[in-house]
Amino acid sequence: MKRKISLFTLFYLSVSTLVIGQELSFAPDVVFGNRSLTYKHLIKYSVNPKLSVDNLTLFDAEYGNDLNNLYFIRNTISYALTKNIRANTAIGIKNPGAFGTMSLSFTTQSHQFNFTYSAGSTYQDGFSFEQSIVASYLPSFGNNHQGYINLLATGNINANGYARGLQQLKIGVRKKQLITGLAINLDQFNNARKTLTNTGIFLKYNF
Repeated sequence: MKRKISLFTLFYLSVSTLVIGQELSFAPDVVFGNRSLTYKHLIKYSVNPKLSVDNLTLFDAEYGNDLNNLYFIRNTISYALTKNIRANTAIGIKNPGAFGTMSLSFTTQSHQFNFTYSAGSTYQDGFSFEQSIVASYLPSFGNNHQGYINLLATGNINANGYARGLQQLKIGVRKKQLITGLAINLDQFNNARKTLTNTGIFLKYNF
């Protein structure tokens, strides 16, 4: 019994040290739009300076019309090849089903500006070439406030053309961890034969 307790204590202390010693971030945001309510979060865990894992989750629920509901859940493992370049592998599920992705990403950042470009191959009922851009600009102004401009844009191209794309733009104000402002979400499907637009206000909090 004492041996079991001591082994459990050693295991608990080892796991606690590992978790406390690493970096974990959680950033949820909600868009209250004219078409739908959108929830998104990014959870990121840095295992060490080179290796990290993250979960990106999005649910977009249209008011009174389940046919246009959108979902996206992606789990990614990233490894730093250089200071600015990372290799990524991901699995997840999105309309209309499961997918897997392998990509390279380039990131540059400063105190006020962050930019990441990613490109790679995604398999979901066939292969597609996927590109994405994430850019943020946070200019400072008085009373511990910052401006906030954030752009997320992705596009998938396959043998039939422009399979899937989305653009999300947020413009607002940040004070400490809380960000609020205006948002516009644009979605395109099947060579833009189907498009969805959602505009409204957003709230985001960085834990």
